[in-house]
Amino acid sequence: MTTSRRVDLINDPIGPSLRRFAVPLAFSFIINMVYSLIDRFYVSRLGDPAIAAIGSSDQIVFLLFTLVSGFAVGSGIIVARRFGEGDRVGASRTGTQALVGMAITAALVTAVMYGLLPVIPTVMQMDTTVETLSMEYLSMLLIGFTFNLMNFQMFSIVRSTGNAVFPMTVLVITVVLNAIIAPFLIFGIGPFPELGMRGAGLATALSQISGTAIALTALIRGWTNIHLDFTQFRLDAGLLRRVAKQGLPASLQMLSVSLNRAAIFAIVAGFGTNVTAAYTLGLNIDMMVFMSVFAMGIAVETATGQNLGAQQPERVRMIHRSAITQIGILMLLLAVVVWLFGTEFVKLYSQQPETIAEATQYLNITVIGYVFFSTGLLTVRVLSGAGAALLAMSITAGSLLGIQLPLALILGYGLAMGPLGVWIALAIGYAIFTLISLVIFRRNRWKAVHV
Repeated sequence: MTTSRRVDLINDPIGPSLRRFAVPLAFSFIINMVYSLIDRFYVSRLGDPAIAAIGSSDQIVFLLFTLVSGFAVGSGIIVARRFGEGDRVGASRTGTQALVGMAITAALVTAVMYGLLPVIPTVMQMDTTVETLSMEYLSMLLIGFTFNLMNFQMFSIVRSTGNAVFPMTVLVITVVLNAIIAPFLIFGIGPFPELGMRGAGLATALSQISGTAIALTALIRGWTNIHLDFTQFRLDAGLLRRVAKQGLPASLQMLSVSLNRAAIFAIVAGFGTNVTAAYTLGLNIDMMVFMSVFAMGIAVETATGQNLGAQQPERVRMIHRSAITQIGILMLLLAVVVWLFGTEFVKLYSQQPETIAEATQYLNITVIGYVFFSTGLLTVRVLSGAGAALLAMSITAGSLLGIQLPLALILGYGLAMGPLGVWIALAIGYAIFTLISLVIFRRNRWKAVHV
């Protein structure tokens, strides 16, 4: 396994280097989707209550992950800057401190969650059957939560050096392990006891722990582009504060996206089950389309940090321009594909004429926002990569929660446009998000941020 493969984001031609970095990342996102689908596939054999239980549990874990994972993003930004400066020792030291800090934080969060398990069913209004199954699943899944976050932390560190292949490789291994282990533990195949939902959670936890063992071994032995050294380790509170300063806004940015999506779901729910189903299906298509955007966004963020560390701010502008051009062309092509064939995808999951019609209307309108969304996100990633995490968070949260969400309420209910008004608001919101991010980007304040 080649673990040290690295894309030189400082010296290589910009367009090809961004693509070489982003493609493995996009594949990693697909792998993460497969991770979730595997659990749902096996658990579906236990009945609908089991499916509902795993869905509810995943929402809880995702919220926790969102709140804590920003720490990894913050450390990645600092590692990229040190790497660009040629300070490998500083990059290694930051990575080592961040991993220990993440392990401690994640362990504390896990302990608190175990204490809160009895009240979760009440808060989420689960019925008795779903409650029992959900608690069985969560009690096992949380065993691997600390290791899952440690994996995310290590992947962020390695990616910040320009290596996106190693994280992808470890993810593939863990997905395969989960797929192999899960049926034995869920259904009690061979000498294994039949654990049901506990087995599903335990299989995921064991695969995450295995991923941590592989990644940590590679980083300690120097098999990647960064070498973590714990031989004379002492916690550096000052460095951890700098990481947290970058990480907290990143967490809040991700949280604002989650809250906005949940609020849109609540708005849409007022128009009935068919509209809610249509939005769910349409959003699934959007997320598949945006995987390439998210991957290129991380590439841009990493390249920005490295090139600012190398004192090449004008190259950052060229990176920004190249990324927008490449992804913009891809988004235009995918928008045409979704416009032409989106309805056929929806029909794979629903045969209800009302749902199909509403989902088609959703897609026909929101595809207009694809290029806007991608441009805005890539621009914000430049700001966060430069260390202006608070600014990036303010743009994202302000555009979504402060503009897009109120606009959806006004058009959907205030002007009585119904679901059509909400879909229009989503597209307009993406356009405003792009406009704000570009205006702030061109003010160049991000060039002077120190991390």
